[in-house]
Amino acid sequence: MKKKAGFTTLQLLSVPNNPKSVLNKIELNSAASAKPNNRFVALDGLRALAALGVLWIHTWAIYGSPRLWIGPLDITSILALGGNGVDLFFVISGFCMYYFYAKNKVFVYKDFGAFIKNRWARLSPAFYTICAIYIVIRVTENHQYAYIKTAITSLIYFNGILPEYSPESIFWSLTAEWEFYLIIPFLLIYQNRLGFKKTFFIISITIIVIALTGIVFLRSGSDDLLGHIIFRYFEFMWGILAGKLLLAYPRMQLKNRWLYLIFFIIITYTGRLMISKPVLSLIADYYNLFKLIGFTLMGLGFGGITYLAITSTKYLKFILGNKVLSYIGKISFSFYLYHGLVHQLTGNYLIAKFPNFKGILAPITTFFISAAILIPIATLSFIVLEKPFMARSKKR
Repeated sequence: MKKKAGFTTLQLLSVPNNPKSVLNKIELNSAASAKPNNRFVALDGLRALAALGVLWIHTWAIYGSPRLWIGPLDITSILALGGNGVDLFFVISGFCMYYFYAKNKVFVYKDFGAFIKNRWARLSPAFYTICAIYIVIRVTENHQYAYIKTAITSLIYFNGILPEYSPESIFWSLTAEWEFYLIIPFLLIYQNRLGFKKTFFIISITIIVIALTGIVFLRSGSDDLLGHIIFRYFEFMWGILAGKLLLAYPRMQLKNRWLYLIFFIIITYTGRLMISKPVLSLIADYYNLFKLIGFTLMGLGFGGITYLAITSTKYLKFILGNKVLSYIGKISFSFYLYHGLVHQLTGNYLIAKFPNFKGILAPITTFFISAAILIPIATLSFIVLEKPFMARSKKR
């Protein structure tokens, strides 16, 4: 019997709390099935788009964000959403951390430590290696570089807490990711005691209160909390709800799937618009409030797109599941870690070699050259520093 396409948030939050009770009654169909290695093909495609989007926005910025107009349409404004690839990564992380852990077992307190160890083993070898490379480069450039403080900051993932001692500014996202890892186990544990709905609301309302309190006391235009879970939780949250939805309604059929996709794309761009500089400059007194709302809306949009992509049997699965995007998605973590170094070196070289190389062609060329360099580097990092530790964590 097919599930109806319509549902409410309360219906979603009220589904059975023990994941085994859901999985014993229903099986994932081909639309929601993963590969034997437990990977969703479309999810890798989304990871690839997120990684490529971040590379594009940083490459574009090197050249002063030049514009590309096709008639009245500014194509670069549309592509600027790539700058929110990290936000998409957060949504995907929220989905994976909830879906796979809630799907496979009933989470209890004794699993907390194993969860943290697994996440550390998954991220740290590749992350520590790139941090060491950055530190060596910084020390070579500046012998007064505070390498000891930088090393300690990176060792404990305080890059977003102590940004002045982070080897690279993009590593703030690892701090937010780890802050989420300290929260998600409580949802996994207490959903089996209090129920998903109650636990979810307690955690969410607590963070909303803290976030709004922070907004009240922050000065206008302050970004002090924007890179932390207080503001970013709501992106992880939509990923969690996408995972809950997939567990609860794996066979749900959606008519007019493209209309849903367009709707979530519009929501995503609405959130992006709310955190854009032109909008924030008009509402300086509500800077952080609009940022919070913008992140939340982007998370909703990305969460909906993620669910649609995973459950697609046709076009989205074909587009996101192609071999190129699927492969980049698998190596996307290392791709992200190294992109800051590669695009800077590539851009600086091209600017020095071709000083008159400007306009939109400059960032486009730099983007493709950087991507071509990054793929083999990320592949090597994945094989040597990620894959072996992924296998070890699965055995625990």
